Amino acid sequence: MKSIIGRGSLLISAAVLATSLLPLAVAVFSLPSARTRTRCAPTRSNHHLSINQSTAQIILAASTSTSLHLKTSSSEDKEQRQKLGRRDRKKRLDELQKQRRRNRWMKRYGTVEALQQTFGTGPPWGDLSPTQTRSLYHTLLPRSLLALNELGLVKVEDLAPLAYEARIAAKNYARSRCVWTGRVGVFLFDQYRSLRDKGRLVKPGTSSSMSWEEIWAKYESQIIREQKERGKELDEDELMMETYMRILEKSCSTNEAVDNLFLKDEGDIDGGDISLASIASQLEKDVRAILLSPSEITKAEKTEKKLEKKQLKEREKEEKMRRKADRKEERRKRKLRW
Repeated sequence: MKSIIGRGSLLISAAVLATSLLPLAVAVFSLPSARTRTRCAPTRSNHHLSINQSTAQIILAASTSTSLHLKTSSSEDKEQRQKLGRRDRKKRLDELQKQRRRNRWMKRYGTVEALQQTFGTGPPWGDLSPTQTRSLYHTLLPRSLLALNELGLVKVEDLAPLAYEARIAAKNYARSRCVWTGRVGVFLFDQYRSLRDKGRLVKPGTSSSMSWEEIWAKYESQIIREQKERGKELDEDELMMETYMRILEKSCSTNEAVDNLFLKDEGDIDGGDISLASIASQLEKDVRAILLSPSEITKAEKTEKKLEKKQLKEREKEEKMRRKADRKEERRKRKLRW
């Protein structure tokens, strides 16, 4: 009987110990390691991570750490943790507000359905010519996102996923407004390109665009190859930032050969109920009103004013040098006549 009781108490002690160590194990293994973050290519889910999930992980880790050091901590340590907690709360609140702004922008411009709600839909047979469709695609490209990065207001790692989604949405929306003959031609071209590049046809109902992971791998390998040709080597963080920047820039550029094919006619590019000037103005206005806080909007306006003044001075300087060169040339010709 004593042996049974001893074994039972041993099992109970082991269960209590396992229960006390379980939160620590969950907290440790739920947080990704630095090696995993740097070595693995980011996915779109990294940029749309649920705030509730990330907050739960932080709370779990904090509660576990507090429970382990509760008996040995002094009043000074508690004050330090409270200060650190306030900073963490402010940081999480700022990130939550940024995520909400990004979600608002995606709901307005990040999908085909969002663009249809914002700018309307055409008839089933289409209402835009190929030239008008290409012009609409150019107008919808997320160049305003690139401008935010150039002004130093939003980080490139936050803008690149938005630009990637916005480019795909712009392409698909513009195609949905094109006349049916143009859509047939685009479908055949997509099938040819997929067969050439991937060795397979595009399945019905699937997108012909590259996935985020494919885009990342493409530009990452491209950057590595370029750096090797220059005799340079980037570390993992630099390579990641360069890849983000390349995706953002490429999301705002187009195929020059296709542009020359469809945009050589400089006629009326507006068509149907589409006004490209109003669309461009709305995009420029909304990207700041949605993605930026009031203080960031004020900062952007001040930065733009400084850039305008700088550009004006440069133009005045160039004009002054041009007039000086013209006067010099005129004096030289006058001497030759004499």
